[in-house]
Amino acid sequence: MNLGESIYNLRTKNNMSQGDLANTLDVSRQSVSKWETNTSVPELDKLVKMSVVFNISLDELIRGEKGEDVQHETAASDIRAPQSLPARKIVGLFVLGFGLVAFLLLSLLGDLLFALFLSSPLFVCALICLTVNKHTALWCCWVLYASIYAYLRYATGIRLWWIFHGWLYRSGLEIHAVIAWLQALGFIALIISTGRLFYKGRKSSSG
Repeated sequence: MNLGESIYNLRTKNNMSQGDLANTLDVSRQSVSKWETNTSVPELDKLVKMSVVFNISLDELIRGEKGEDVQHETAASDIRAPQSLPARKIVGLFVLGFGLVAFLLLSLLGDLLFALFLSSPLFVCALICLTVNKHTALWCCWVLYASIYAYLRYATGIRLWWIFHGWLYRSGLEIHAVIAWLQALGFIALIISTGRLFYKGRKSSSG
């Protein structure tokens, strides 16, 4: 049995689709498909991670040796529970429930439109957690940043590009300068994180 057949057999035995395995290893589905057809060979760190996911030794993974015994059965329940919800969906349901509670409380305390405005980021993040299975945390961070930025702009009128205006650094505008810099630094951090993830994804899919 070659490496591609071994990966295919272990993946199907663990009830994982190519997309599931790809997400676990942080590679593209096309990369998994190439491995299983022996078009390309996984990098060493991916092989090590697969041996952990499938709970077999690296030698068994590469040679395709079968180790079906009591250890395999006990490990199968530890590796993954096919009928349990993924962690991101559990988080999504929790955020959705928190958003509904926040919306109801804010509706009772104030304006309905204001309550929807403040709680809508939670609903959007919950939707992302329940539907998006890759880079979920990053997209939620973008939603939260955009929501906070919109709120601050509505409440204070401060914009992130004010950091380039000299008048912002006059006496009495210290708070405005701090908020503008926090907005700018948050935006830069998100841009860098997004760029790194996409670069890493393109590198994995080509390798």
